[in-house]
Amino acid sequence: EDQHQLFERYYRVMNQPQTVSGFGIGLYLCAEIIKRHHGRIWLESELGKGSTFYFSLPLEQ
Repeated sequence: EDQHQLFERYYRVMNQPQTVSGFGIGLYLCAEIIKRHHGRIWLESELGKGSTFYFSLPLEQ
C-alpha cells in the first residue's frame, strides 16, 4: 500500500482516477509543520472504506 509514501513530497496515489487534482504536497507540508513542532502524524486506512489522518503536538517543550 501507499501509506509509507503518503507524506513524501510530490507523492500522488496511483490507483485514483485522473480527475483528482493537486500537486502532491499537501500531506508533505502538514507532516513537515507537525515535525518542526515536535509532533507526529499518522493514519489508519481500510481498503475500500477510506483513511483517517491523525496528528499530535506536545503541549509544552
